[in-house]
Amino acid sequence: MRKLLFIAAIHLILLSCKSDKKTEKEADVQMEAPTPQTVEINKTQAAFKDFDWSTIPLSKVDIGNFPYLSAPEGFIIRKEGIHEKAENGMTKYSDFNKLITYTGTNFFNAEGKKAELDFAMTDPNTEFKQYLFDQSMEQYLASIGAHLIFKGQIPREQIENLNKEDDKTVFNYIQGDPYNSSPVKHYALNHLNGKIIFQVWSNSARAEIGIVELKGFNQTIKPPTASEMKSDIDKIGKAILNINFDTDKATLKPDGEKLVAEIFTLLNENDSLKISIEGHTDSSGDAERNKQLSIDRANTVMYALAAKGIAIHRLQVKGFGASNPLLPNNSEESKAKNRRVELVKIH
Repeated sequence: MRKLLFIAAIHLILLSCKSDKKTEKEADVQMEAPTPQTVEINKTQAAFKDFDWSTIPLSKVDIGNFPYLSAPEGFIIRKEGIHEKAENGMTKYSDFNKLITYTGTNFFNAEGKKAELDFAMTDPNTEFKQYLFDQSMEQYLASIGAHLIFKGQIPREQIENLNKEDDKTVFNYIQGDPYNSSPVKHYALNHLNGKIIFQVWSNSARAEIGIVELKGFNQTIKPPTASEMKSDIDKIGKAILNINFDTDKATLKPDGEKLVAEIFTLLNENDSLKISIEGHTDSSGDAERNKQLSIDRANTVMYALAAKGIAIHRLQVKGFGASNPLLPNNSEESKAKNRRVELVKIH
């Protein structure tokens, strides 16, 4: 009997060991199971978002005329590159330009009338009084109802991302030197006379302020008629057209379709005329992408004309991207003129 009990106990121990081994094996299998793949999110991408002006109380304080501020006592707003007082109170002025403004979480484009003010001490031999300048500007802007929407260092990765398409973006559209240790201060003024952005920057040697009074872009380029295109082709061998497409696409906008209709009239009334449709872009974005975009847009025009009945053998297509600008790409007006399609007569 004792022998039987002993054998039964040994059998139970063996079963228990097998069960433990199975559990360990199952545990090993679970540990070896593949980990779900994670997708890395690009947190450094510079996000643009429309600014909510309803969060800024309306100000009715008298602020005078654009650019709405002057130099504190002991300082001057100087001419560009030299230590002389700017006669009109502005170092640079543009009818239409922009400041890329930061809110602490995202950027937005403040477009409109723009002034850039470079500050120096009246006496060039005097050390720049940064604290006095900063306090003067902070108190003045607060007194007219301007709200500080960001103060500090814009994250380096955000700045670098802005420059990915054009390495002059930050230099052209953010006031001061946001790369280095001096903080930037961005203000919004929701005034009875309009919406205004101030960007204030200073260091121990100088200071800068950028001001934009917001307004929509006023397109002053008028579409030419078929007879005007013919006149240009007869005089200089080509007609230069600013055909509007959807942003970064080759899709015609309604006013672009009207201009294509005028090209059709030109070709329909001059049946011996053959043209090269040549696309051009501004310098914004990747050069290779711009080249392809210019070809795609020229093709859009060609196929639209062919669909209207123009023989395809009378048409050819070329794309130059941003390689042949009419004007330097240093303002929105110039960029608008560089985004064009040229109709070049084929002899």
